Amino acid sequence: MGSMNLSCAIVEDETISRMMIENLAQKTGFLSVKHSFSSPTAALQWLNENKVDLIFLDVEMPEISGIELLQALLYKPAVIIISSNPKYAIDAFQFSVVDYLLKPVNDYGRFLQAVTKVASRLKNESAVTEVSEHHLFVRIDSVLHKIAIEDILWIEAFGDYIKIQTNDKLQTTYGTLKKIEERLPSAKFVRVHRSFIVNVDKISNIDSTNLIIDKKIIPISETHKAQLLAKIKIL
Repeated sequence: MGSMNLSCAIVEDETISRMMIENLAQKTGFLSVKHSFSSPTAALQWLNENKVDLIFLDVEMPEISGIELLQALLYKPAVIIISSNPKYAIDAFQFSVVDYLLKPVNDYGRFLQAVTKVASRLKNESAVTEVSEHHLFVRIDSVLHKIAIEDILWIEAFGDYIKIQTNDKLQTTYGTLKKIEERLPSAKFVRVHRSFIVNVDKISNIDSTNLIIDKKIIPISETHKAQLLAKIKIL
């Protein structure tokens, strides 16, 4: 995965299973195992003080389950579930679990497929690499493109990609609206729909369900309407 290095933790109460995962992780050049736990409560305490990119997590454990651990975690790392029972997959995918490995985890090809998926997803999420007060750099086909923030009209989610519409062009890059929203100045940019962030200064018309920027009709969802109205000045 190039120079990408993923920090990970293993939470598995069964000793043999935990050692198998440790061995597979150590064989994988871009994984760095920061800690390995047999106790989920000890793991939770450590994980809430030490962020990692990825957790290998057993579901069925004494004290607390893997799902309960995820519910109590203060941030959302990538998760690969380890379990002997496929029925937990449904619960797990509510927590943005990237993959699900059935015990015994001894197939290195399958393990590598799962962790490569994590690395690919994290790399994609960091496609917007640098933001200053006035511009951001976006990675498109391995090349960094500079975009002036004041030129951005709107940003649209499109599957695993985001489209950034500026005054003169449309740029498409890997990423999520959530990641780019965190990096844009909140005074100027607002999420108006699960698929759209807009530059408030560029809005020409607003009604109860839509707004217009440069002849583009953009939907406004009920959940985001109050946030939008708080940003605009109404006489």
